[in-house]
Amino acid sequence: MSSESQSRFGRGASSMVSAVFISKILGLLFIIPLQNMIGGYSYGLYYLAYPLYTIMLTLSTAGFPLALSKSISDLSARGRHREATATFQIVGRAMLIFGLVSFLLMWFLGPLYLKFTIPANQHTLQRDALPAIRALAPALLLLPLMSAMRGYLQGYLRLQPSGTSQVVEQIVRVVFILAGAFIVIQLGYGPRVTAAIATFGAVAGAVPAFIVLRRAVIKTRREHVRKTRTTEIPKIKARSVLWKLFVYSLPIAMGTLVLPLSQQVDAWTVPRELIASGFSIVAATVQYGIYSGEALKLIQLPLSFANAIGASVMPAITEAMARKDRNLGETRLLLTLRMTGFITLPGAMILSVLALPINLALFKSTAGTDAIALAGVMSIFSAIELVSTYILQGYDRFYTPVWHMGVGLLLKLVFNLLLIPLLGIDGAAIAGIIGYFVSSWLNMSALRKTTGLRIYFFRLTWRTWISTAILGICTYGILRLYEYMTTWMPIFHASRLLALGAVIAGLVLGGPIYIAVSIILRAVDQEELLHMPMIGPLLTRLSRSF
Repeated sequence: MSSESQSRFGRGASSMVSAVFISKILGLLFIIPLQNMIGGYSYGLYYLAYPLYTIMLTLSTAGFPLALSKSISDLSARGRHREATATFQIVGRAMLIFGLVSFLLMWFLGPLYLKFTIPANQHTLQRDALPAIRALAPALLLLPLMSAMRGYLQGYLRLQPSGTSQVVEQIVRVVFILAGAFIVIQLGYGPRVTAAIATFGAVAGAVPAFIVLRRAVIKTRREHVRKTRTTEIPKIKARSVLWKLFVYSLPIAMGTLVLPLSQQVDAWTVPRELIASGFSIVAATVQYGIYSGEALKLIQLPLSFANAIGASVMPAITEAMARKDRNLGETRLLLTLRMTGFITLPGAMILSVLALPINLALFKSTAGTDAIALAGVMSIFSAIELVSTYILQGYDRFYTPVWHMGVGLLLKLVFNLLLIPLLGIDGAAIAGIIGYFVSSWLNMSALRKTTGLRIYFFRLTWRTWISTAILGICTYGILRLYEYMTTWMPIFHASRLLALGAVIAGLVLGGPIYIAVSIILRAVDQEELLHMPMIGPLLTRLSRSF
């Protein structure tokens, strides 16, 4: 049972990471043609709708999906599948209600939101932005229920449907937005309609993803209810179920707020400290935009991988605890930390070493390059902090990582105040490294006390660190060649095309070298390699030849 369950966890975690990778890459790539196609004004209207949508979606889901997955995994491990189904049905109905309320609030409060967001004298902008908001609102009718479905499936460690639905959602969304925008522009419609079509892509993507999830949920329910056909249908009070999940979801939601809260600390302190140091208001705002819109934006990709791994491990740890199978829980814990290192470390290295060409290729600027390099280091500790938070909460240590997060944020605030006057936005990045390092160190200490294992991240992943160091040498050679060409060949000075070529070379050459060294050093085992997207079987065959 443990071997089968462990394999299911490995496949599921890999599928989630693969789905996140594909979804994020699609999300990044389609922005370039969209912006060129619809123009700056329509693009601005498109993004004006999303803050309100994000707030409504967060309020309607919070930490419920992960709390539900934890509850389902506990019930399934005890063989109480009918109770798990009843719990899901209660939560599903609640999510439908929350989604309907969120939809109505977004639809009818859209004009009020725009009045607070846009200056009062900009009536045309307010009028043009409203259709984009209302075109986005119907997505809230489906997404909360979809989050409940994902929580139910993740509770049974059926993570592949969740990953598949994310990819399907993103593909349909991107295709609909680009095709829809092209058609309405050809028909001569203005920015209002163009932006509304673009935001409606979220609805178009949600529909097929909902179908994928619904089919997976029906199949899973039938499969497990069949095992308990003779069991009496439990009578569960909806109020008690929702209250229990609320108690679970509150610390889980708080634990996932570490990055938004860290960014909020920066929003409070970075512009203010820069102005106090002698920067003008405009210059301080520009510097803050470089830090938040470039350096912090780039670490979203490795952190989204860490979030996918963490969301997979929480129900897996809960299941092992419910089975009283300590060895299974420890195996999953160690596998999760190794996967976190294997995925996060090379991304951090490439981001730090190739910060200059990445900055120029993506943002047409060299300003903030040091902050981007430091953000690469930050991504390592923030990933460890995030994943260890999920693991601790899987062991029912709900509030421990929340307290550690608070310590990290306090240190972040203190060092922001100390370092920004001296180092500018680089000081904010260093403060972030310190804050995440301390909170991740505290989490790892708590894991050692909770499990009784002598778990040290560096000791556990030292082979991955060596592979990453060799990757760093390779990418540094590419950086030096790039710097030589820009220095001695004026035609390439500040060339975005050359910068993009350097980044692609780093990925194309560095990636295979990193994987090959990892296989030679046994930084990953064959089970982990087998479930890597697309190239897994090939890598597994190669690893057997060493």
